[in-house]
Amino acid sequence: MIRIHFTADDLARVRLLTGWGPLGETCFSLARSFGRNRRQVLTPRSPQGHRSTVALAHPYAPLLGSGALDLLTLTGPTDSIEEGLAALLEVRPQHLRAEITAAATTAGWPQARLRRLMGEVDPAGNRDDRRQLVRFLHAHHRHAVAPHWSRIHARVKAEHSALTRVLSKDGVDGLLTWLAPFARWRSPVLEVEHCGVLTDIRLDGRGLLLVPSVLQAGPAVWLNGVDEQAPVVLFLPLARSTADLAAVLSEPSAAPRLGALVNLLGRTRAHVLDTIGDGPCTTRELAHRLAVSSASASEHATVLRDAGLIATTRQGRAVQHRLTLLGERLLRGADEQNREVRAGPR
Repeated sequence: MIRIHFTADDLARVRLLTGWGPLGETCFSLARSFGRNRRQVLTPRSPQGHRSTVALAHPYAPLLGSGALDLLTLTGPTDSIEEGLAALLEVRPQHLRAEITAAATTAGWPQARLRRLMGEVDPAGNRDDRRQLVRFLHAHHRHAVAPHWSRIHARVKAEHSALTRVLSKDGVDGLLTWLAPFARWRSPVLEVEHCGVLTDIRLDGRGLLLVPSVLQAGPAVWLNGVDEQAPVVLFLPLARSTADLAAVLSEPSAAPRLGALVNLLGRTRAHVLDTIGDGPCTTRELAHRLAVSSASASEHATVLRDAGLIATTRQGRAVQHRLTLLGERLLRGADEQNREVRAGPR
């Protein structure tokens, strides 16, 4: 477990970021290519997830796969894979070498193995070797991430929007409470699930940056090894299992039959409406059905309720959502239109 200790200044410095960009998701995809998460990497040929052969093509892949090698706080968040890789090429050699050494130590590599490997390839000090690392990352992105990027980006944006709504409504305290179940807020300490020894991190005025990610396998806390005053980064996993990941990245099964309703509401909210149409459900149950966070499910339900498509009633500490007559008519109309399209002209 990791315990993050906040001061009053730190609570005022909690920020949300709309993902770390394609390089971040590429590195997280690599981590799913190894160890117990190896079956959770997605490839174009196998959407259910198998190990990518690309992931084994570079000597430093095991460090990336273990999650020990932090390239992301060295490069910062970027909007495109090209921008991220260009930033990696510009990282100071001493900073990258220090990060590689620290990652090898964290991964338990003997010094002899590290020296041998640095003799084979040294992306920190050799420009050609740095380009080899960049080509490797670009190839993995093209193979395992790019085919799914539109859905990854849409999912991250939706989560950021949902968390922003929680922050606006309930403040930082409410936002940190929303991070359950993988993080538990016991003011002034945030306890984050983590395999390993108990670790205490004191923010001491640096603040915390919350970053949602689709391909990050579990909550991850990263410290900037270059700038000691940079905020601590907490990556928030949006898919906790292989089934969740497939549900997030695959086209919603309801989409083909929802037809024009997708154009009216958007693919995600059309799927939410159809899911509630399967039977009344609480926000937590809705989140489970959709493989999204409770915050995201709550936001989508709020939009549909404001449009008069669902009704929400309180049951004890939970709320339950059900279709209104208008929502039922919209779904029925979508089904009828789809049947006509399939039948074709008469």
